[in-house]
Amino acid sequence: MKLALLGDFVAVPWADGKCRNASSWRSVDVMSDGFAVRSVYHYGTLMGSFILAKDGVRWVFQPESVGWGSVSDQQGMNKILANYSWRYRRNGGVPRYEEIR
Repeated sequence: MKLALLGDFVAVPWADGKCRNASSWRSVDVMSDGFAVRSVYHYGTLMGSFILAKDGVRWVFQPESVGWGSVSDQQGMNKILANYSWRYRRNGGVPRYEEIR
C-alpha cells in the first residue's frame, strides 16, 4: 500500500478493527468513545489520529507525537497529511506540526 493512502478515506475507507501497513508505517481503525478513529504509527510510535467529525463527513487530524523528528517522520507525515490543513516541519532542528490556515 502507498503511504499517502493511509490518510485517504475515499480510496481506503475506514473499517473497524482493520490494520494496514505501508513499509514502516501502520494504521489501525477503531471505534473509540463512539467515534471512528484511524491512528497512524511509524515504527510503533503513535504519530497522530484521524477522527470522524460529528457531522459524519469530515475527518479531523489530531497530532499525537513528532516521533524522533527524523526526515522519514517528516516525509511520511506530509504524504499522509497531503489533503489536510496540517504539515510536519523540522525547521531549526525542532520537529513540530503546524496547522495551515
